[in-house]
Amino acid sequence: MSDKPKGEVRPIFPLGAVVRYRNPQHEEIDLEGLEFFPNSGSKTESTADRLNILREPRFRALSTFLEECVADYLDNVYCYQYDRFEIVHAWVNRAPEGGFQRMHYHGNSVVSGVYYLKADAKRSAPLIFEKPEFNSQPYLAIGVREQTIFTANRIAYPATAGHAYLFPSQIRHGYETPNQGGERVSLAFNVLLSGVGSFYRL
Repeated sequence: MSDKPKGEVRPIFPLGAVVRYRNPQHEEIDLEGLEFFPNSGSKTESTADRLNILREPRFRALSTFLEECVADYLDNVYCYQYDRFEIVHAWVNRAPEGGFQRMHYHGNSVVSGVYYLKADAKRSAPLIFEKPEFNSQPYLAIGVREQTIFTANRIAYPATAGHAYLFPSQIRHGYETPNQGGERVSLAFNVLLSGVGSFYRL
């Protein structure tokens, strides 16, 4: 009697790649003197949206690390053809105990990222990504016995100090699970590319 067939799984056109990077030189950065403002619809606060916080001298080493991460993501994950990239926008987010960040996406950006300045992998609210809805017509809602990469609508990654996540800017993300274990502090950023065609250059 022959064994039951078991196929080789090959994903078709994945939605997007999330890549985690660990900073071996992670160290606490003094946030003294930064001005924070409350975020609408969330229990968090952020530095001014008109500033690129990575241009401050205190973030110089972190900026170098994040640029290396972006280069790897663009060149070796998506293999994009471009002239250069630039981190055009960066800001610091703070969430208190019980804080949350509504699901959202980043407009006017190709790649986005988050770096955890202060977070506890076991207790801080995880970073959640949400699968977009593509259906414009009625469809069958088929129940599943367990969640897989093909059926899950959400996936969570732990918020860990010294780690960065890079992802496509159009993917909705946030953390609706209330933050636990003290303050959660992250640095978020957006990336644009130049020389991707005849349409625009930075």
